[in-house]
Order: sequence, then structure tokens, then C-alpha cells
Amino acid sequence: MSAWRKRAIECLPESRKEFEAPSTSIYGVFMELLPATIAAHQNKDQVLLKQYYDFAAWCFSQKSKDLWNAAGVSFYEHLGDRTETLQAMHLWVSRDIYLEIRELLKQRLDDTIMKELDGRYAVR
Repeated sequence: MSAWRKRAIECLPESRKEFEAPSTSIYGVFMELLPATIAAHQNKDQVLLKQYYDFAAWCFSQKSKDLWNAAGVSFYEHLGDRTETLQAMHLWVSRDIYLEIRELLKQRLDDTIMKELDGRYAVR
């Protein structure tokens, strides 16, 4: 079993069967992880939030384009879609990752929100 599948199952053990299926891609994992992350924000579950964001950061740091691209376009890019994730992004997403995903966010968010995010990350 691949490292990303093992890590995904650790994050969302209730999705084990789905994540073990050969037809499930890393993109499918992030389609499950994003709503779970939103729910964890709503429930203020710091333990799950740490697991979820750590998994996304791990994927984003991998050499495999499938992994880092999936983290970017199926997870990080969508953090600006919901108030829960947008307001807490700077607490969970490192500045280094923010700088790399900034253009993805810029395509989806208006200038006012981008200025707020840039301020939280001290980007000029």
C-alpha cells in the first residue's frame, strides 16, 4: 500500500475501504478531506485539524506531481470558499505553502480578501 494511502487512512479511518480501493485517487481522498476539515473547524477539533492539515502539507511537499497538485487544487485552493477555513487558514497553513498557493487563491478570491490574507502572512 502506498504511503499516501496509509496516511489518508490514518486521517480518515472511516473511509478506509474507499481509500484502499485501487480506483480511489489522491484527488478522491482530498474530496473527502475538505468537508472533514470544514466540520473539524466547526467543531473546533484541534486534534483532527492538525491531522488533516499535516496530511495536506505532507502531500504538498512530495516530489510526485499527483500528490502536490492534488493538495493544491483539491484542498488548499478551496480553503477560501468557506468562512471557517478562510478565517483560520493562517493558523494552519504555513507561510511557505501560502506563497506557493497564493496564485490559486487569487483566481478564486477578490482583492479585499487577498489583501487580508496577505496581511496575515506578512506578504507585501
